[in-house]
Amino acid sequence: PSVNQVEIHPYLQQRKLIDYCKARGVHVQAYSALGTAGYKEPGEPSVLDDPVLSDIASKRGMSVAQLCLAWSMQRGCSVVAKSASPKRQKENLLLEIDQPQLSEAEMKHIEELDRGYRFFRPEDWWGSMAMAVFD
Repeated sequence: PSVNQVEIHPYLQQRKLIDYCKARGVHVQAYSALGTAGYKEPGEPSVLDDPVLSDIASKRGMSVAQLCLAWSMQRGCSVVAKSASPKRQKENLLLEIDQPQLSEAEMKHIEELDRGYRFFRPEDWWGSMAMAVFD
């Protein structure tokens, strides 16, 4: 394949999978880059409400959503961003043009948030069907 589209957000960073794909010339595209705020189950963590992300975003004058998209792009992934809001759609497009660069320290703080947490769990849908998962 030329593109591998997978769930990637600060709580599921998929470093091994990204490295594997990059080594083979396969581009990685992130879906659910904001952690599925509108579809999460009760009791699940919220990427958009994370205090570390909120602090970094606030210091940079951007939303947590913009921060998450910028973080994914800085890691070399393209992002599937869904929004029904024209204002947010415009903000997302402006990120592609401006491409803010996060500092090494900011990237490290975000890296520390990885929990290996999947909002989409294929095993819940497909039962015991075997599949390869890197993280």
